[in-house]
Amino acid sequence: MPRRLPLLLLPLLLSATPPVPTAPAATVRVAILSDFNGSYGRTTYPPALGRSITRITQEWQPDAVLSAGDLIAGQKASLTDAQVRAMWAAFDRDVQRPLANAGIPFIFTLGNHDASPTSTRDRREAQTYWTAHVPDVTYTDQAAFPFRSAFTLGGGAVFVVSLDASGPEVDAAQRSWLAAQLASAPARAAGLRLVMGHLPLAGVSADKNRPGEVIHDANALRQVMEAGDVLLYLHGHHAAYYPGRLGGLNILSSGGIGGRNYVGHPGTPRSTITLLTLVPGEHRATFETVDADTGATVRTETLPARIDGRGGPLLRVSEFR
Repeated sequence: MPRRLPLLLLPLLLSATPPVPTAPAATVRVAILSDFNGSYGRTTYPPALGRSITRITQEWQPDAVLSAGDLIAGQKASLTDAQVRAMWAAFDRDVQRPLANAGIPFIFTLGNHDASPTSTRDRREAQTYWTAHVPDVTYTDQAAFPFRSAFTLGGGAVFVVSLDASGPEVDAAQRSWLAAQLASAPARAAGLRLVMGHLPLAGVSADKNRPGEVIHDANALRQVMEAGDVLLYLHGHHAAYYPGRLGGLNILSSGGIGGRNYVGHPGTPRSTITLLTLVPGEHRATFETVDADTGATVRTETLPARIDGRGGPLLRVSEFR
């Protein structure tokens, strides 16, 4: 007959049981909100941003917000340190804090108006702000945060890399770092991989379709992502929403609050926010995009079938696979 354990020992044995690992999520939902800064030094945001934050916190309630940058209106030498700090305080008041109060982490890549490579002051102030407001996600590489980092979402189901692409130079050293991140154990264990950077690989908006507004040597960077089985590159800067494909890589040009015309298509600017639903087990993602001014759905079939910008063409897609 088996010997019974004394009742007093049972709590000790139970407390010693290792915790059950978090199961990877079947889907991970992220809102895409980028390029909402105003004119240089501005400490208020357009009404469409407030409506977008309300929609995200009260209706969509995603697992996280991903932003492709330009959160404040820096990158002007005549701005004072106090003005730059006031802009970060305004961002905290109108964006970061409402999302944090709703339990939604705001995860970002920095834009040229946040942390231009040519502005030591802007990069210092960005680092000061974000060191005090580290997003509540699982980081796998945080050594150069907030300028670049890697992290997971959905219990490890989604692996994300944030590049320092606030300027057009993403050099060989950073491409090597990206390749190492995509080859890491957390990346290999994830169902899908995303990369974020502020500048695009190919031109989307007519106003920004020129040298310096698109990543230099973009093909070399794209090849690293394709070799690392990246599902999607998310970028901002051009403020023109477009879901497309460049070679073997999906591209999501995030749009912004305040938009620009597409290359070759005048009269097409709009403000947008997007809800991206990631399906790691099937290595795909779907999206729902709305006009941030009117609330109307932006139907994919109404977008240009092709955009022939610098480094393109981009071909429209209705789903990321």
